[in-house]
Amino acid sequence: MAELVYRPVIGLARTMFKVWDLKIDCRGSENIPRTGGAVLVSNHISYLDFIFDGLAALPQKRLVRFMAKESVFRHRISGPLMRGMKHIPVDRKQGEAAYAHALDSLKSGEIVGVFPEATISESFT
Repeated sequence: MAELVYRPVIGLARTMFKVWDLKIDCRGSENIPRTGGAVLVSNHISYLDFIFDGLAALPQKRLVRFMAKESVFRHRISGPLMRGMKHIPVDRKQGEAAYAHALDSLKSGEIVGVFPEATISESFT
């Protein structure tokens, strides 16, 4: 299936890193499976975590479907991007639908990105 939003967003991020002369060193990407469902778990220390975690999957030619609070999907800027990249909205009070969506994504061979803390850790603020 075509990725009409995700791939251009990755291209934009890479361009911005070059413009800002940022060099990102991702280690351990070889541990991400090339095929099949997988869960990518990460600490949540900033609003940029999903960018770096997603970049780690690119050497394996994989995209990550991140689970994120549903309010991000309602935002006028991030909402269309999140939906277009097929990320998974989470209703924090009733998470059954998000759980089912994540399982379906895994069964269809996707990588699902999870931040178990469910919010940016106070340890890093």
